[in-house]
Amino acid sequence: MNARSHKILVVVASILFLAAPSVEAGRANQPPPQAEIDSRNVGGGSEFYGEVTETIPQEGAPTSGEPPTQDHPTVTASDPSMWDEHPHQKCVSDGGQIPDMNCIVNMISRPTQPQEPTTAGGGPRVVTITTREAATLIAAGSGITRQPPGPQVIISKAFIVYTDPTPRYQTTTILGTTIEVEFTPTSYTWNWGDGTTTTTTDPGHPYPHHTITHHYTHTATGVTTTLTTTWTTHYRPQGDTTWHTIDGTITTTETSTPYDLVRTITYLTDDAEEAQHH
Repeated sequence: MNARSHKILVVVASILFLAAPSVEAGRANQPPPQAEIDSRNVGGGSEFYGEVTETIPQEGAPTSGEPPTQDHPTVTASDPSMWDEHPHQKCVSDGGQIPDMNCIVNMISRPTQPQEPTTAGGGPRVVTITTREAATLIAAGSGITRQPPGPQVIISKAFIVYTDPTPRYQTTTILGTTIEVEFTPTSYTWNWGDGTTTTTTDPGHPYPHHTITHHYTHTATGVTTTLTTTWTTHYRPQGDTTWHTIDGTITTTETSTPYDLVRTITYLTDDAEEAQHH
C-alpha cells in the first residue's frame, strides 16, 4: 500500500467514519463507503493508511431497510487498494501538517472507473479487475441449510446448520476483454438471532456428520439465522492460464426463513396411565 507521511503533533488513533453520500447519478440509494484510517509513527512524523469497505448494489436486491435473503444477499467489498485509488494524500490542512477529514470523506465518495489496459514491453495488454468490480458479479451467498428445516425448533435439541463451500465462477467483459472470476469462501460467521455468533472456516455438514450446531436456551418467535461468508477472489483474462489474486475480500450476508423456538411438552394420556396401572 502506498502511504504518504505527514508530520503531526497529535497521535491519531484508528478513526472510523462514514463517507458522505455521493450525489453522483445512480449512486443516491447506495450506502456510503466506510473508511478506517490508522496511523503509525515514522521518523519525526506519522504515516497514514487505511482501508475502504463499500456495499455493492446487486440487481433485484431488497429495498433499504429489508433484511437480506438467500436469493439476494448483501454484498460488501473491502480492499486497501480502494483507499489508494483516492488522492487523499492531497487532503491536508494547517499548512500541510494535519489531514483534513472532510476532504478525505469527499474523495472517498467519488466513484472511480476501471483502469485502462496497459501494455508491458510491447506485449499483450494487461487488464486488471478490482475487488469492487468483482463484487458486482457474485450473484448469491454460500447458502443456508438448517436442520430441522421446519417452522419450529426445539430448544433442547441441537440446531444444525451448514453451507456450500464450492467455489463460484463468473465471466465478465472489461474494456473489451473477457475476464473469468473465481470466488472461494474462506470463513463463515453464523448469527443465531439470540445475540450470539459463531465464526469458523468449517462450512458444516448435515446430520449425522454435523459439525456446526447451536443450542438455544429460551423460547422465541420469528427467529432467523444470518450467515456472513467471506470470499477471496482470483481472475484470469481470456487466453491467460494463470489465476491472479484480487487484493481484498468480499462478504455476502444472507438470512434464513424465520422459525419459532419451542419447548418439548410431554402429556400423559389416559391410555398411558392405564398401561402404567395408574
